[in-house]
Amino acid sequence: MPKSKGASRWEDIFLHLKSKKFEVYSPGVKVGECKKPYIVVKHNGSSKVSDFKTDADLYSIMCYVPKDGYSKLEPMLQDVKKYMSELEPMILPYGAQTPSYYDDAVKAHMVSIEYKNYKKNF
Repeated sequence: MPKSKGASRWEDIFLHLKSKKFEVYSPGVKVGECKKPYIVVKHNGSSKVSDFKTDADLYSIMCYVPKDGYSKLEPMLQDVKKYMSELEPMILPYGAQTPSYYDDAVKAHMVSIEYKNYKKNF
């Protein structure tokens, strides 16, 4: 099992992807037009698991590439998935990735990949 590096699972994800040489941001920090690929790591809240003593924290890994770099999106996603698998079983894939979306505000193509982390409530 991987060791926790940060103060939270969100920080574990953030630091892990940064250690793999990705440009990584928290939500709302990166502004302006996308000039090179980057990632935004977002905590999407928690949901109860059928066992009333367990929650699943949900995270989005949002991958952005510049408007003229669409062909770089799929290789980036494959790398992110490969590196995120190094955090298993602490952080697990959850659901499916979103279809690519062109975000005109930052002039970038974006795909979001969802992950979860189970935690016990005491």
